[in-house]
Amino acid sequence: MKILKLVVILAAILVLVATLFAQTQESQSMKLLRLKSSQLQLEQKKADFERALDLKEDGLISEAEFSLTRTFYLQAQVDYQQALISFMGSEARISVVRAVKYQDRAGKKFVRVGLRYSSKELKEMAKLNISAEDLFPLDFMKEIKDVHVSLLSEGKIISDPYERTAASMPLETEREVTFQLLRDVENLDISVSYSGKTEVTAVYLQKGVSANMVTVNSAQFSQEADLESTATYDLSLEKFSGEANVFKLEAVNLPPQITYEFSDLQTGARLSQIKFSEGVTSLKLSLKLYLPKNPDSRVALDKPLEFHALALDNEQTMKLREIEAGGGDRIVTAEEIEGLKAGGAKLELIPRGVPRVEVQALNLYHEIRVGETVVMDVTIKNTGTRKLNNVRVFSDLPLNWRAEITPDLIPELDQNKDEVVRIRFIPPADVSVGDYEPKIRTDSIADNRRVESQDKIVRIHVASKTNVLGIGALVLLLVGLLVGIVVFGIKLTRR
Repeated sequence: MKILKLVVILAAILVLVATLFAQTQESQSMKLLRLKSSQLQLEQKKADFERALDLKEDGLISEAEFSLTRTFYLQAQVDYQQALISFMGSEARISVVRAVKYQDRAGKKFVRVGLRYSSKELKEMAKLNISAEDLFPLDFMKEIKDVHVSLLSEGKIISDPYERTAASMPLETEREVTFQLLRDVENLDISVSYSGKTEVTAVYLQKGVSANMVTVNSAQFSQEADLESTATYDLSLEKFSGEANVFKLEAVNLPPQITYEFSDLQTGARLSQIKFSEGVTSLKLSLKLYLPKNPDSRVALDKPLEFHALALDNEQTMKLREIEAGGGDRIVTAEEIEGLKAGGAKLELIPRGVPRVEVQALNLYHEIRVGETVVMDVTIKNTGTRKLNNVRVFSDLPLNWRAEITPDLIPELDQNKDEVVRIRFIPPADVSVGDYEPKIRTDSIADNRRVESQDKIVRIHVASKTNVLGIGALVLLLVGLLVGIVVFGIKLTRR
């Protein structure tokens, strides 16, 4: 019995839920038809009430009949108002009709948001000649005041100002609000607050007409790089307008000693042109510069070298070739680059010299006996591309060994210059026989950076002292032995 009751209760709940779901899912068309039916019923009950009122004044109907007719009329008003509220639903709303991103000549990015206040319900009511002004005034829906708009990405406001306010928006009108982007994004959320509620619309930004067809930006627009190394710039390209989809990549005003290449960040493929396929409006690339080994008049140390990375269509490429044809290796001026009306980024490279010191020696192996010292000459040479300052020569010695270095400090050493340093290794008086490995090291400063060289290891073999008396006695013994043998041999031959 309990199970049967439980089943009946569950069935009732399911029926109730299904009924509520059907009501919530009822189409606006059915609600509109019910509203029209309620209006016709109201008009009929209103006419009945007016006739009953005339009859009551003439004394032709009783008070009870008049009250019943008035009750039916009032109930028709309530039914009509309920149908109207159900049809209006969430009332009129403000929709986002467009969100356009564009860039000014200074490189700042903006978003222009278009809002429209409209009511589909009011339009449908007008088509069916439904008017509720006498029972349910709708003047409050014809204009919304204080509409607040802000731009968000990942839950954070990324616009300047943080919020803009439209003082009023009449029905079926549009308003535009413009923000500067604090962070460049491809999509964002537009938050619109009005009439005590907030609606958030996620949009993919449209691209508006800009000064350049393709914008080029780099966060690392100024870099330092050592000679004989590589400098890499990450580039962000974004297509805003124009019919062209294929663009040629150029680096302008680089000296011929510096070679370059554009490449795809993901695949590493080298690129000379890019193509924006359908639905793609932005690309990420890298620009690599390969610096020469030695400086010259065009690649001067510590002097900024300005150049431009450009994305050119066919017409702009032809204009650039005409400009370059006017001189052999001349610099394209900023006015000429501006005249191309092409997308580009002004970049900067500061070449730095490579500090490098090398220790050279003719012989790194020596043999001595106990009580002797090692004297050797080493050459300290600047093999880098930057002057060295305060080159200090020192050594790591075995226990109780000493070293005399002359000179032990070189004030400065220009590129490709060298200095001869004499080093004397002095072992202790009680040094043991064996092999020892002192190290020759250098320490210097270049461009406020410490420069170290590779250690040079000197191998020294120490042998024991020579015993002169013992060797002399041994020689005399051998000589005497030889003389004895000779004399003995002569005596034997005479016999």
